[in-house]
Amino acid sequence: MACNSCCSYPNGHLTIVPCLLSIVAYILTSISLWSCQYAETDYGRRVGIMSREPSTSDYWFTDDRFTEQCIPYTSDYNQFYDTNFKAAQGLGLTTWIVGFVMIIVVWSVAPCVASPKVGWRIIGAMFFLMGGCQLFTLLFLASNICSSGCELKTGGVASIFASLFWWATAGICFLIPDATRERDVGLPQFSPQRALAVGELVQQPSETPIVAMATETTMQRVEADGTIVAETVKSYPDGRTTVTTSIIPPAAAAVAQVPAVHVVMPASASAEGNPNSDFEKR
Repeated sequence: MACNSCCSYPNGHLTIVPCLLSIVAYILTSISLWSCQYAETDYGRRVGIMSREPSTSDYWFTDDRFTEQCIPYTSDYNQFYDTNFKAAQGLGLTTWIVGFVMIIVVWSVAPCVASPKVGWRIIGAMFFLMGGCQLFTLLFLASNICSSGCELKTGGVASIFASLFWWATAGICFLIPDATRERDVGLPQFSPQRALAVGELVQQPSETPIVAMATETTMQRVEADGTIVAETVKSYPDGRTTVTTSIIPPAAAAVAQVPAVHVVMPASASAEGNPNSDFEKR
């Protein structure tokens, strides 16, 4: 796993869905566990997994009037603590605690951690198990507290829906793909190997600088003393203009204007034209 910038979602934005579904599932799990209206007995007593709804009389079967609060079970109700009752409590607490931990995990991993597909499948398996644990809290209906029969109430219905939401969260986690390099860095990355594999065109950046074409104008003038002044004006497409001035002194100007001519005479011609040639012969 590699950590990326926050909210980059390296595994794709599908990871947002299990984050939201897990919140809904956890709320429903809390309602089913801590509500004292998981079920209602045949004689009108509303009971929950962790608490019950008290009556004005302290006797179990005379509950024609109820108060508006939930109270935990006391030692007076040990006769109802059979295996099914304890299993429902244990599974409900397990789902509630592990669910909170998994919500922290999924909200930490989804936005910024590049996780392989197997990592999300492990997270999905945990959510799937939590859905099973939540559903098995219905063992409460088979406990001694419901020996004369119970009708499912708010907490029991919330427990069923919580299981469905945990399983939906698991299903989405199984569909999340691997974190690809494109998602890791936020920009598409190309390689020659990949281009050959899928037929993509690899574009290499050009290192040749782009030179703007300029218009060049040269003007010359001759001063009174023979000095030549040459001005070169360059105009660029972006509006810039440069002026270069060259000054040629008179002597250099004369040399520049009259090119030197070198004449090479043959040896015979030189002897005939030289008056001292006869003297040299004598």
